[in-house]
Amino acid sequence: MTYRITVDQGLVRAELSRRETVQETRDFLRALLRYSPVYPSIAICVRQSKPIFHVEQHGLVEHLVEIARAPGHRIALLADTSDLQAAHEYLELLARQRGVNVRSFRSEAEALHWLRDRRQPADRRQGPEERVEKERRQAQRRTVAGD
Repeated sequence: MTYRITVDQGLVRAELSRRETVQETRDFLRALLRYSPVYPSIAICVRQSKPIFHVEQHGLVEHLVEIARAPGHRIALLADTSDLQAAHEYLELLARQRGVNVRSFRSEAEALHWLRDRRQPADRRQGPEERVEKERRQAQRRTVAGD
């Protein structure tokens, strides 16, 4: 197993390769935990590794909960095979049930876009016209409240 953790423009990129065991995954996640108090956006890229489907019984979900303890944290999961992708989707499901803001992606570009998009979830569903109108109404409320 090898891993590399780097920080670029406020984003943590954690790459894990040739992972064979659950213990190796735990070690990797413990190393990643050191970055989470400072950096709320984390991309985890797993390559050339065996998928782990029993993530709950091995305590891996708890590690994600600990890493993403603040409400603004986001974790993007990326995999290089369909088996790893399926394992990440299962991990996403379990972690989201525990309040972790985690998503599994097939494309690194999509993952990075999601990690860098700091709008509120409701704002992301709105088009530009709706956002402008919402901002106009908020500005009017502030003006009225300030008088």
